Parts: sequence; structure tokens; C-alpha cells
Amino acid sequence: MAADLSWTSLLDSVSKHVHFRRPAAHESSTYNVLQRLTYLAVIFVMFPLMIWTGLAMSPAMTSVFPPLVTTLGGQQSARTIHFFDASLLVGLTLVHIGMVCLGGFRDRVGAMITGRNAAVTEHA
Repeated sequence: MAADLSWTSLLDSVSKHVHFRRPAAHESSTYNVLQRLTYLAVIFVMFPLMIWTGLAMSPAMTSVFPPLVTTLGGQQSARTIHFFDASLLVGLTLVHIGMVCLGGFRDRVGAMITGRNAAVTEHA
């Protein structure tokens, strides 16, 4: 587990993704370090930031809780941050769909629907 969190492991994972290398059967049944860090960033940084900036753009919320907007530097800053955050989320979604297709669309979607991983059941 500690070896997964090394810089070498992270750079190797980034290299595999950038070069569109299809994951091996044993690699496709677990999340690598890049996937784990990305999911953590999406859940604990990008989604809360999206909600915060969305609320900061609302005049009703701003009148009730002004620090919501002033912390971000005003409504225009909130709009800009919201736009870039939404763009990143859309980009990650497209990359995610591409990686599912690269990893074997039928097997990956089948595993999502049934809860069983085809690569693991074939080797068992």
C-alpha cells in the first residue's frame, strides 16, 4: 500500500494514462494511485467548491450570508471559479468515459451493472 503512494508509482500511472496504454487484467480490478487522488479531489475539493461558488452567485444567498461571496472575492470571481471548476468536472467526465472505453467497454460497464468484475471471475 505504501509503495502505491510513492512518486514513482504516481508518475508511472500518469505515463500510462497519457500514452493511452490499456491496463493489464490485474490492474483493471483495482484503483491506482492517480485514480484514488483524482476521486479524492473531485469529492472533497471540486464538488464542494462547485456548491460554494454556485451559492455565492445567488443574490438571495448573498443577502443572507455576505461572507459567502466576500471570501471568494466577489460575485465575478465566484462565476470565474465556478466556470473553471465546471470545465474541469466535464473534462474529467470525458476522460473517465474514455478510460472506460479503453479498459474494455463491455467488461467495465458489465461490472458496473452486475457488480462482478469479468477479469477476476475469468481467473478464479
